[in-house]
Amino acid sequence: MLNNIAEQLKAMEIPEVQEMALMLERLSSEKLISAQELNAMVRLENLRVYELKVKRPAKKRTSKTYIYWYASWRMNSKVKNVCLGSAKKMTHDDALIKARKLKAEYLGIDLRKSGP
Repeated sequence: MLNNIAEQLKAMEIPEVQEMALMLERLSSEKLISAQELNAMVRLENLRVYELKVKRPAKKRTSKTYIYWYASWRMNSKVKNVCLGSAKKMTHDDALIKARKLKAEYLGIDLRKSGP
């Protein structure tokens, strides 16, 4: 919308109006960049971290239960499930941070540039 107004103002050939058109174009591009960064951050937040208990056979016909942190999120129309590690070695918050980093890596988002 701001770009359309800026194009109309540029056509007027008045120096002050053309300066205003340039300011509108800059504002429009800044808002677009900000919206893209926010969209990327929202995509990173849209994931689920949960514990999964896995029974594995042990000696003498017994089984041992291990607990792992898993994360899942949608990639296009498929669900991506990722094992984050042992629940004994990390807390839920640690698992969530690791899941966000992994999802950012899969999506190709640079976390250093766009925030935490």
